[in-house]
Parts: sequence; structure tokens; C-alpha cells
Amino acid sequence: MKIMKLMDLPSLLILKTKLKMKGIPYGRKLKGKSVVLTTIGNIRIGHNVKLNSFSGGEPYKTGLQAHCKDSEITIGDNCLLNGTRIHCRTKVTIEEHCMFGPGSRIVDNDSHRTSIDIAERRLPPESAPILIRKNVWVGMNSLILKGVEIGENSVVAANSVVTKNVPKNTLVGGNPAKIIKTL
Repeated sequence: MKIMKLMDLPSLLILKTKLKMKGIPYGRKLKGKSVVLTTIGNIRIGHNVKLNSFSGGEPYKTGLQAHCKDSEITIGDNCLLNGTRIHCRTKVTIEEHCMFGPGSRIVDNDSHRTSIDIAERRLPPESAPILIRKNVWVGMNSLILKGVEIGENSVVAANSVVTKNVPKNTLVGGNPAKIIKTL
């Protein structure tokens, strides 16, 4: 166990150096390695956050990408992101005690316009804030799309696509995600 911690130390030092160089505040007991950072906007990371890449041998890197000047990513205390990508053009807020499985994605925008004439005018893609409340668990390979709020104590099953709000204390799953049961 101690050998593994020593092996992870250089990666953690590199991550903390990158965060400091980009002016990204982070809390105590940050852990992580091989994190992709795009910081045109703002990113804040709470205490005791783990940003894992390649977790359990999975091929996914964690990425925090605030693509616009006014975009804002906030990760609350005691969160775990395993190979999770956040693509933010407006605002993504993750409250405390949330967990994300490998390959999960959080995208608050459409990435690009679909109409050629609009794309040629270089209009930004449509976007809407995402709010993930306290104590949410998102299963691997799930996708959380723009404008969604996930209520506290909820679970998103693996391989789900969340396009609508999820009530608190609810298990959702599928594509698109539907309520499976109340917890």
C-alpha cells in the first residue's frame, strides 16, 4: 500500500503544480493524477476530492474543461471523479459527497450548432447550467446533459443518458434516463 502511495506522489505533485499555475483553488487532501485541464473559465475544487484517471484499469482520463471566460466548474467536498469529463460553457456545480464512475460525462452545452448557416456565423452552442446535489452517485459511462438538476441522494445507473431533472432520493436509468424507483 505504501509503495503505491509513493508511486502516485509525482503525479499528485504535477497535478497540484498545474492547478497552482492556472490559479485553480483546491482544498485540503486533494488526490489525483493525469487530469486534463482547460481553464479559460473558473474551476474550484473542494476538500478531500479525488480526481482519478485510469481507475481500475479503465481507459478514461478525468478532465475539467471550462471552455469560456464566464464558465464555472465547482466540485464540492468529499467527491470522487473516476475518469470523468466535465465540459462546461456556463456552469456545472457538483455538491458534496458525489461519486462518478469511469467514463461518465457532464456536458452543459451542445458542443456545436447543428445548422450550417448558424455554424458559419460562429454562434456559440446552446448551453444551460447543470446542478448535481449532495450525495449523488453516477454510474460508469453515463452522460449528464445541459440544464439538468439531479436531486440529493439519487443514483444514475450505468450507461444512462440524463436529459431531464431527477427528483431527490431517486434511481434513474436508461437512454433517456427514466425513474426506476424511489430510494
